[in-house]
Amino acid sequence: MSMIWGLLGPEQLGGERRTRTLDLGAAVREYNERAVPGMGGVWYAKQLLLAVLGIALAQQLRERQVNVSNITVANAIEALGCYFALKHNQGQGDSRVRGSEKLRGKADFDFQALCKPGFYVSQPMRMGTVQALLTLGLVRAQGERFNAFMCTAFGYEFINACCGDDGTQLELLLQWAQKGRSVNQLKAPTAAVLSPLQLLPAQARALLSRRLNTDLAPARGGSQRAAIRSWAQARYAHPTVFDWRARPNEIDAEHWNDLHYGALFFQVQDAAYQVLDGLEQYMAASSQPQFRLGESIPELISARIGHLRELARLFLDNPLAQRTDAVAAHFCRECSAPEASHVLASLVSRDGRVLRLQGKQVLPGSAFQFQVVADIDQSAGEPQGQVAEDALPAWISPRVKRLYQLDLDLQGQLGIWLEQAPPGAVAEVSL
Repeated sequence: MSMIWGLLGPEQLGGERRTRTLDLGAAVREYNERAVPGMGGVWYAKQLLLAVLGIALAQQLRERQVNVSNITVANAIEALGCYFALKHNQGQGDSRVRGSEKLRGKADFDFQALCKPGFYVSQPMRMGTVQALLTLGLVRAQGERFNAFMCTAFGYEFINACCGDDGTQLELLLQWAQKGRSVNQLKAPTAAVLSPLQLLPAQARALLSRRLNTDLAPARGGSQRAAIRSWAQARYAHPTVFDWRARPNEIDAEHWNDLHYGALFFQVQDAAYQVLDGLEQYMAASSQPQFRLGESIPELISARIGHLRELARLFLDNPLAQRTDAVAAHFCRECSAPEASHVLASLVSRDGRVLRLQGKQVLPGSAFQFQVVADIDQSAGEPQGQVAEDALPAWISPRVKRLYQLDLDLQGQLGIWLEQAPPGAVAEVSL
């Protein structure tokens, strides 16, 4: 098999491409899950605390006949934590904190204000914690509906370890919420517990670290997470030239195959975006922004289609064919079609938002950019060479880096790492 791809490269997978999904969400989730089971979007420990604390507080409020949902209270607790962090940081942003715009200028509010729609961001960190809360046994529920979660004994143990008490901070928050007191009446210890910028106590970090490596029924994957933690630590400590043929001892053959072909799938996905971006720019530069399938394809787009076709064939050559995701395989068969116009037709049909297909005409969609972006990257879509920005192989599941960042946090080193990391080192990506 050709090994032209997958040397050292950035973890970021190219963003959301203006919400283009190409109907690949199921495959993206599958390969992320195979890489690091059960962790969703979690990359530092306070995300878990804020979510489980919100659930525990919501439970106790309902026990006292206050009609609130888990989602509402968890969002409020997260917003409160980010408010304290921004206040301590004089409003300066940090990748661990959301809502700098929404929370700017807010003061002297109470719990009811926190719970109102629009007070905080529309996509809180809580949304990325759903799977991990269940996987780690912090909550229990049938299904994955956040509002159905109930805090477990381990969840309360984790909360108490984070607060350094036996329920005192939770009771203080309960009293504060019930009595409608101002945020200004919450004291410094509460602010420290909630702020995403404040490190968890050593006891809480040790508790979570042990649980990460544990297989819990029905959720499993502790051994795979432990293997990734060990391997990622070694890669960052000694970032040598990467080769997929050199499987590390920590990771078993099937897991390594899933990591490898997951990365190749993500590269195929990215190459498909490059084809669509090239066609969009070509149309934007035309007097009439449209393209008819069957016409001569511009050289740049043709080259990108050729590269996409090669990557798709590499994915389909998976020696463990039974481990190939069906959605991803179907997509790669479309991308490896011998006729370039067929490849374009399938990609535009999957897009429908930036570009749309009407018969044989490719037309602008609702998110089409009519202005031409200067200096289209002529090398985009070309094979990647060695890149020194990261210790991990290019296009590997972003969950691998997120688990490494969580590991740093549990060692008390994430803040230092973030100060030294280049811009964009922390990416908000699909789960």
